[in-house]
Amino acid sequence: MPAPVIDGHISSGFESVGEMFTRLWDDIEIGAALTVFRDNERIIDLHGGFTDRNCTKPWTEDTLVNVYSTSKGITAMALACLVEDGLLDYSAPVAEYWPEFGAERKFDLTVTQALSHQAGLYTFNPAIETADLYNWQSATFNIASQVPSWTPGKGFGYHAITWGFIAGELIQRVTGESPGSYIRRRIAEPLSADVHLGLSASEHHRCADLVGPNHARKVMPESKQHPVTFERLRSNDPPLTPYRDVCSPDWRKAELPSSNMHATARGLAECYRGMLDGTLVSGSTLRLATEEITDGEVDLCFGRPVRRSRGFILNCDDCYAGPETAAFGHSGTGGSVAFADPVNNISFAYVMNQMDRDGRARANQLVASLFECL
Repeated sequence: MPAPVIDGHISSGFESVGEMFTRLWDDIEIGAALTVFRDNERIIDLHGGFTDRNCTKPWTEDTLVNVYSTSKGITAMALACLVEDGLLDYSAPVAEYWPEFGAERKFDLTVTQALSHQAGLYTFNPAIETADLYNWQSATFNIASQVPSWTPGKGFGYHAITWGFIAGELIQRVTGESPGSYIRRRIAEPLSADVHLGLSASEHHRCADLVGPNHARKVMPESKQHPVTFERLRSNDPPLTPYRDVCSPDWRKAELPSSNMHATARGLAECYRGMLDGTLVSGSTLRLATEEITDGEVDLCFGRPVRRSRGFILNCDDCYAGPETAAFGHSGTGGSVAFADPVNNISFAYVMNQMDRDGRARANQLVASLFECL
């Protein structure tokens, strides 16, 4: 691999974070970016490496990359904005906004239960193919027609892809806009944040190619970070290959609020900064959006405890977002992470194109290094 060029800005006192970022290329890193705000000051803004597996195209400050489930954090912000604007009530039934959702006795299932992964609609039933994800009407019909896999509110399990269709349909029913259009108008444009749900063809050239763990420069062991304590629920979600599916034009132009936001690290961090400084929502709405709902229960899909609010992951025992339990955000398959820490007024985002079986391993190193400097 050619020596990566690391570029950007780092404030005095945080040089060790820059050193840690650079050391990631001693391991499996190909291309990545890191942005951190503190008290509305951009203290770290770094990028480097390459956008392609062959390491021929440099990663620039404008490089976009698919961030998988880190998308859910920005979508959760969009729902909070609807609450802020008086267009959505977390305590109301989903069927109040989306009547068809009430089928199979789901008429009492609330927005809070849906956003905190308590709905029991964690996968598609019947199973679908990858191409079916691009048919919004078909996918939402599939979800609305289901019988919940458990009594809503009596358990929770990660709704990896279906969550985004539920959240996105709520946005669409309330505003008349597609979720991507609403996120652009209500969040991205006011913040000048480079985040996109549904990427126009003219922007595809800015995208980094994702590289699966099986193509990493070093052999990576299977993750042992979260051993399964009991059998997990089985999912019908279609498999998504990093290059063939997730780097395809169809994927990039689709609007999948759970899974296919394309963003820069700076753009994601700008969004979380907007949540903390009152630009997007008031303090009262922020408290509602980040209130713990699942109370540390075991996630039926992950087989381990997870703290969830109304769309965000709250900081867990393994401290994906530093030492504060009030931190909130979301991570994505392969390693991307974005979060806000309201105690230290930190907004953090790390994105990359080399996926990792250990998930947040690289981000955790950066987070640990950051908090050592505070």
